Amino acid sequence: MKTTAALFIIPMLVVGGVSCGPTTDTIRAPFDITSSTSPGNSAPTGPAKARQQLERFVAFAFDSVSGDIAHGHGEYLTSLAVLAGIPTDSQAAFRAEMQRRYALMSDPNLSRKEAWTLVVNDAWSAGYGRSENGHNLSAASGS
Repeated sequence: MKTTAALFIIPMLVVGGVSCGPTTDTIRAPFDITSSTSPGNSAPTGPAKARQQLERFVAFAFDSVSGDIAHGHGEYLTSLAVLAGIPTDSQAAFRAEMQRRYALMSDPNLSRKEAWTLVVNDAWSAGYGRSENGHNLSAASGS
């Protein structure tokens, strides 16, 4: 039994040791939504895809996003703004507004999912979901 276990563990250690670190694909993987080749199965596109990527990001990195919101700056808060479609020139105001709303988002009576849903909804409504500013995915992506 010990010999059999060693035969499985040693190759895993060797294969694991070959990697030089995370790649962009590895980091992006939890948030990357790709289409399926199955007939009748269509992946979200446009605003639906952007919203789903935003939701996945916040669900996956909620603690870091929340910490950055509390501080009013940081790479996770910047990523939140980019995924939500906040124009670069509006990101400072977005960060300040998210920090102002932090107390509501971090209410201990909220479940984790309720809290990250507030974050997603607030970010979305300030970016791609904001209909009155004329900002849309095709304009943002240059297509």
